[in-house]
Amino acid sequence: MTAAVLLVSPYVSREARAELTINGEVAGLRAQFVDVNGIRTRYYEMGGGEPMVLVHGEGWSGFASANVWSKNISLFAERFHVFAPDKLGSGMTDNPRDDNDFNVQGEVDHIYDFIRVMKLGRVHLVGEGRGGSCVLFLALQHPEVVRELVIVDSNSAAPVTARTDGAGLNECPKEPDWEGWKCRTRMLSALPEEAFDDEYFMAGKYMSLLPKSQETAAKLKAGAGGELATAAGFENWKAEWFGRIRKEGVLEMPVLIYWGRNDSSAPVANGQALYDAIAKQNPYASVVVADKAGHFPFREYPEEFVSDVTNFIDHAGDSQISANPSN
Repeated sequence: MTAAVLLVSPYVSREARAELTINGEVAGLRAQFVDVNGIRTRYYEMGGGEPMVLVHGEGWSGFASANVWSKNISLFAERFHVFAPDKLGSGMTDNPRDDNDFNVQGEVDHIYDFIRVMKLGRVHLVGEGRGGSCVLFLALQHPEVVRELVIVDSNSAAPVTARTDGAGLNECPKEPDWEGWKCRTRMLSALPEEAFDDEYFMAGKYMSLLPKSQETAAKLKAGAGGELATAAGFENWKAEWFGRIRKEGVLEMPVLIYWGRNDSSAPVANGQALYDAIAKQNPYASVVVADKAGHFPFREYPEEFVSDVTNFIDHAGDSQISANPSN
């Protein structure tokens, strides 16, 4: 068992101080580590049954981690064998061995390799925010490992350049990074006090100050990741994939687009555009718009989110059996 450390922050009330382990865990979860092709990868695991992989958003920082799924893991685990890894260079997962992998393709390769190293076979794949684009492109490149695909509030997965109203995000502090992250997270949530507690933010701050995370920031500042890490490079790359989705129907598994109606950073119109692009060739595409929800519907209404996703998976399986009775 790992030793625990008490992180005392002047930004957190004495009553709200939480005990965190050296592995940055929250909500009573216990992290494990696995070597994924030389990358020490932190992950949560719980439950039994069919495997489900949850991929968190943001990235390339300590405060972006699988902790964001802390309200969903135990609920999903009542039905599924849940795995929630920290993405490449995020949370407590190592940075890429090659600086050219600081981009979405590096993230895709890492999650795909995680699925193979853990011998999960075909998985129910769920991604939120920037994790939504990771799971989308993983499903496009490696459809053989994906049962169903769920994309949650992901501008980076949408086929159009994000149009946002900013939600006053420019008012959030630039330094230190973790304070800006805390400000943006609360501002983008429709239910900030219910969705995110002090323990969550303290764990994010702790992981963002680790030497690995400081190295991440320095490498990104130096231009790691190449052309695909730039906005223009990523949009061009994404456009090529969406051309294939629309014309060739290369995304064939059931897909659920899940969006918060009041997400000011990822407008619901972008979620609709994502659904339209996929549904053009895919009869198994669905969309759910969560009312009174912001950028984090899975944390704002965790029970409803888990129920909706589980129902989608059940219905998608029934639909595929009906369409292919010989399978």
